[in-house]
Amino acid sequence: MVSSTQRRKKYDWEMFRYIPSLIGAIISLVIFAILALLYSWQWIKARNHIVILAILTAICEVGGYGARIGSHYDNKAWAPFLVQGTLLLVGPLFLAATIYMMLGRTIRLAGGEDISIIKPMWYTRIFVGADVATFGIQGLGSGIMGTMKLHLALAGEKIVIAGLALQVATFMAFLVAAADFHIRMNRHNEASVPQWKKMLWILYAVSSLVLLRCVFRLVEYAMGNTKYLISHEWTLFVFDTVPMVLALAIMLILQPSKYVATRIEKTEENDSQLGAKV
Repeated sequence: MVSSTQRRKKYDWEMFRYIPSLIGAIISLVIFAILALLYSWQWIKARNHIVILAILTAICEVGGYGARIGSHYDNKAWAPFLVQGTLLLVGPLFLAATIYMMLGRTIRLAGGEDISIIKPMWYTRIFVGADVATFGIQGLGSGIMGTMKLHLALAGEKIVIAGLALQVATFMAFLVAAADFHIRMNRHNEASVPQWKKMLWILYAVSSLVLLRCVFRLVEYAMGNTKYLISHEWTLFVFDTVPMVLALAIMLILQPSKYVATRIEKTEENDSQLGAKV
């Protein structure tokens, strides 16, 4: 019979192989809290409900780094370890859903429904559906890790890896789909609203940043608990925190959703004028 101590030694698994940085966690928490407040103010002014998903991403990041503050004082405690691990893993999925929905809106904005290889609503259903599946898989993996049993924690890591792999594959497919529409639309040059190109480039930039973060987390987990990436905290800040801050900041400053809102308002105004004439 192998004891838990012998098993731990065999697998050499630890929650943290360092003491989480207090300063790093506080700075990250403050930055994401500011982003959450700014997004909330943007939503209050514009009432564009898609912004709520970005707010949820920022809130998850705040909660994750708040838990890492707790881990700074006790890096052997399960509760803050699980909270930070779960929230930092699933938080970006809300922003991913925002990005996926924006592609369908961009196609409608460009008037490219007939040019797109897939109908706009199906882009949303397919990619958001994959995003929900990713959320479920990563949530399941994190939940299994929360049983506080070593062999289940190891199984949970494998499930999380599967979820991250699906997330990376979904983002790559999304970028291919967006590029395909971009190429098809350029060939026709019939777009009545020029903002669709701005929206696509914003989506490319944000998607690339989130994809970078996802690839990092996938490689980090796949390499294992004893390897360099997971045992050195600076990699988390550089390849997870920074890309997420930049992605949220780009969406906040450039506000791609405002182009869609403008198009919707103009369409409603034209319809009302047409109705009045009739």
